[in-house]
Amino acid sequence: MTGIQIYAAVTQVINAIVSFSLGTYVLFKNPRPITNRLFAAFAYFAGLWGATYAMWVISKDMERALFWNRALMVGCVPIPSVFLHFVISFLGQNSKKRGIVFSSYIVSGLILIAVPTPFLVASVSPKAGFPYWANPGPLFSLYFVHFTLCLFYSQYLMYQQFRNSTGNRRNQIKYVLLGTFPAFVGGATNFPLWYNIPIPPIGNILVAAYVGMFAYAILQHHLMDIDIVLRKSLIYSLLITFLTAGYFGLIYLVERLFQSAFGYRSLWLSLVAFALMALAFQPTKGLIQRFVDRLVFHASQEQIARRMERLEEESRHTEKFRAVATMAAGMAHEIKNPLTAIHTFAEFVPEKHADPEFARKLHEVLTVETKRIQRIVQEVLDFAKPKTPRIQSLDLKSLLESTLDLLSGDLLRKKIHCQIDYQHNGAHIRADSDQLRQVLINLIQNATDAMPNGGKLTIATQAVNSHLELTVSDTGHGIPAKLLSQIFDPFVTTKSDGNGLGLAMVHSIIRAHGGTIQATSQPSHGTTFTVNLPL
Repeated sequence: MTGIQIYAAVTQVINAIVSFSLGTYVLFKNPRPITNRLFAAFAYFAGLWGATYAMWVISKDMERALFWNRALMVGCVPIPSVFLHFVISFLGQNSKKRGIVFSSYIVSGLILIAVPTPFLVASVSPKAGFPYWANPGPLFSLYFVHFTLCLFYSQYLMYQQFRNSTGNRRNQIKYVLLGTFPAFVGGATNFPLWYNIPIPPIGNILVAAYVGMFAYAILQHHLMDIDIVLRKSLIYSLLITFLTAGYFGLIYLVERLFQSAFGYRSLWLSLVAFALMALAFQPTKGLIQRFVDRLVFHASQEQIARRMERLEEESRHTEKFRAVATMAAGMAHEIKNPLTAIHTFAEFVPEKHADPEFARKLHEVLTVETKRIQRIVQEVLDFAKPKTPRIQSLDLKSLLESTLDLLSGDLLRKKIHCQIDYQHNGAHIRADSDQLRQVLINLIQNATDAMPNGGKLTIATQAVNSHLELTVSDTGHGIPAKLLSQIFDPFVTTKSDGNGLGLAMVHSIIRAHGGTIQATSQPSHGTTFTVNLPL
């Protein structure tokens, strides 16, 4: 075997092991969401590609090489479609991109039919150090174009949502991007030799890089709703898998070296090498664990735990002070106007107290402005001390329909077309119906206020990652970029007559239900609020 064959075989064995490991881990930890099942399918196909690839490059004759080359296409042909479907589901765009996903699967299905025939892999012949490299059939170019389009479109979708996301969601998308793009580029280094371009598949090892990125994102950012214990967890298991695969690869290379140098097979040498590997395994594992702790977390496990406790405590105190300061400033601003009006009339009381018209206006102003102050104070109290949710099993569809019935007159009057897309398949959530209705009313009214001249309101639901996802989108004037990160803060508003407590209340209610809410917006094109609530 040539050096490039050994490299290709070892890297693909590593790819197969880590891909199968990660796919199985995700299914074992959280198998219910369709996104997780799609990722596991993607990982399994990548693992199948790696395993059959290794069998292909170590084949001893042309017939076996052709068989394994065609077999590996069973793994790699579905990868673009499954990955694209995973990305679309991960981004919560299933309902919008259903046609694209279906078309991609049709293309993959048609190519798969040709796997046993010369239409996909025509033959094998010597190329660039490989005795049996594949020659493409007429359909292989279709697969190459499909692979390229799916890759770049999926990366484009993730980049677009990355730009419009904040917080932990932004980090999750970032690490999926950082993991998958190099992996696909590494895998794409296999294409040049198919077209007789003398570039060997040197990027194969990058395919395994996505595993490390996904492991880190799962560990740090709860990717795919997986929360794990650090010690003896995914990242360490995968690193030990890398280590073990590296040992086997090293032993194989040493064995080949001695064979070429001395012309014999040494069983005793192999036994000695395995014994040395067993003795060095546990200490090396410990070194790797400590190295990863320092490299990734810049501390030991014990230091990490203490640091996290301290940061959480500091974060709680900081959030409390920030909330108090924001509310105090907001209340001062909101109450200033009614107090100014009351003060102005009060100055004229000594002079005009006998004037009936003045007395009438004074009574009117005092009544209106004191009610305004009372309303502001009550809303602040409701925000600061929200009621404990009365949790019960709830069908979001019926709650949405009854809420839309209440607001139908306003929608009609403002010429707003409402489109509803239910994709949660009857899944129920546990929530307080009154509080959740308050959330829906606020989001829908905000959307209608953003479209004073009419427009389109889109409400969609789907089950994503063990959560029910609700999106409320409008085609209104949008939210300025500088305000987007602050819209859930008290007294931040884009409305001239608003007090900025509505979305703060919505955020408080969603958090009390164990959910999340995020907003994306493009000025002059509309705003989308995405609510995630546990199923």
